[in-house]
Amino acid sequence: MVKDTVDSFSLVSRLFHWVIALMVVGMLLGGLFVGFLPRGAFKSLVVDLHRSTGFVILVLMALRLWWRSVNPRPKDLGPNAFENQIGRLMHIFLYILVFLQPLFGILMSQAFGSQVSVFGLFTLPAVLPKNPAVGSVFSQMHSITALLLAISVAIHAAAALKHHYIDRDRTLVRMISGK
Repeated sequence: MVKDTVDSFSLVSRLFHWVIALMVVGMLLGGLFVGFLPRGAFKSLVVDLHRSTGFVILVLMALRLWWRSVNPRPKDLGPNAFENQIGRLMHIFLYILVFLQPLFGILMSQAFGSQVSVFGLFTLPAVLPKNPAVGSVFSQMHSITALLLAISVAIHAAAALKHHYIDRDRTLVRMISGK
């Protein structure tokens, strides 16, 4: 099935979900890892990969939002209308965080005077001049967003497990198999 229906997620939607989820978790862990690395060529390589992957996440999220806008949203399976509404709000919050996180990282890099090269293929145009004070602000925003994103991902995963093991509905299964 290529398109979502009111009863199921398409393969495209599921791939967007799981690829972005794995990339975000990897980036959160990688961001922690970078902080422990000593200055040098290896750290520079890891930071460049981190920036490039962040840009890819930003593009994938834009595509995911476009895909979602042209497809019907599958109906909620949870029995509680309030919980369903909280779930919808959590999805919006996650989308916002997943957009802001790489955006803050790119702006931080540029404000600190670093170009953002995407896997060596092209360099993003600088939208900010070098200004370490502004870079520090974006650094803090990037860190705070990372923390909020990590907490939100954990809540999202816990809610999926609650649906599966406590509510015994097909919310998690539907995001895995589509049905």
